[in-house]
Amino acid sequence: MFKDDYCRQMDALSLDKDRQRMMIEAMCVSTPKWTRHTVRAVTVAAVVCVLLMVTAAAYCMGAFAFLTGQSEYAMLGLNEVYETCASPVGKSVTADNGDIFTVERVAMDETFCTVFYSLHFQQAVAAEEELVDSHRMARRYTPYLTLYADGEEISAEGYGNSFERQEYLADGQTLYGAWRFLLRRPLKAGETVQLQIARYREYQGNWAGKLIWESVLEFDADPIQGEHFDLDAIVSARIGGKTVQVQVRSLDRSPLGTLLKLRWPETDTSASDWYDFVLRDGETGAYIPYDEVVVNHYWDPEGYVESMYELYGDVSELKELEIIPNTPVGGISPRQVVDLKDLPSTDSGNPDGGYAPASYEAVDGQLIVKMHPVGAVNAWYTRLSNGVYFRDAQGEELFEDVWVKKIKNRSDGTITVISTPSAESYARDVDKVAQIWFFVQQYELEMEKAVKISLR
Repeated sequence: MFKDDYCRQMDALSLDKDRQRMMIEAMCVSTPKWTRHTVRAVTVAAVVCVLLMVTAAAYCMGAFAFLTGQSEYAMLGLNEVYETCASPVGKSVTADNGDIFTVERVAMDETFCTVFYSLHFQQAVAAEEELVDSHRMARRYTPYLTLYADGEEISAEGYGNSFERQEYLADGQTLYGAWRFLLRRPLKAGETVQLQIARYREYQGNWAGKLIWESVLEFDADPIQGEHFDLDAIVSARIGGKTVQVQVRSLDRSPLGTLLKLRWPETDTSASDWYDFVLRDGETGAYIPYDEVVVNHYWDPEGYVESMYELYGDVSELKELEIIPNTPVGGISPRQVVDLKDLPSTDSGNPDGGYAPASYEAVDGQLIVKMHPVGAVNAWYTRLSNGVYFRDAQGEELFEDVWVKKIKNRSDGTITVISTPSAESYARDVDKVAQIWFFVQQYELEMEKAVKISLR
């Protein structure tokens, strides 16, 4: 049957089986009865056309549906939020070379803006055999996006720093992605936003490369309402070896994310210094995982270093935020080793808290480890470029040429570490994995310097 043949071809897409079959059933139901009978009769013609239909199905599916059908990490743990808050836009622009860029949905509050988009290439950019890791391959063809309003750039975050990349090649001519911006200022409902799109010949480090085309697409802002709290508190902290008076400035909260802003005098530290601390619910005592949002500028006009942090987990009912400074324990970072048989582990290697492996699986050439927050956590582990390593039962290191990506789940603070070794070393070592190890940062909480801030 045509439907069964098409199911097999759909395996080329990174979609779960249920979603594939739903697509096929929908296509068959919407096809006139006589056409369905004709297709069943002409099996040879169906086989000839099936690859074209796979491409068409992928292109017609849309970025939002495609990302939802990817791994659980593709939406950064915000799947349910985006289902509710992402408004349809459906505007396209065609480049001089025939590429078509479409903004399909936008989810926006006064702090964050996520654009779900598709890019259909006029000519194929990748062969089918190159799409085994469609996420990694897509990096080479993802356009660079910037937001403007009234001629002013309003996107503040340097992409690829704090907000994980979300793009996939659905086929050789279709790229689906979601780009999450941090906004420099709130946008008003109905305000015109210009999305500047620039496609370069190839991703090379810091978006270097020959410009292929650039264009602008406009849409109207439609932000959901959030909560803004102006805060006025001082935390005494050690930054870059100095005692610094850190000002707690504000907190913005909505279903799309929670952002905490701090600042300190630029003369007291260098721009490369960062401030680690621990966050806690001042009423319940529950610790709150977080990470720093890396921005393109460090100093504000008043001579301060402004630093921003995104809070993870459900903080919608948070009424009292407690900030606890921590101080690192000197010396070489120890290695924490966990046997697979002991997962999930709650031993972070640090008495006060940190991250520990909760699960491990090997799927399609990738090694996937979920690291969950345990106790008092700061942002040190989220900044590591790698995160986990693998050994056999004798303690020998495994795998070579490993490419690592780390995805933070905003809903619970879990960090998924996805390691992709070379195909040869994966085949050689995957059945030998017996241990996971990771570096530990040792730090102590300075409870006497803790500050509680009311959000009422």
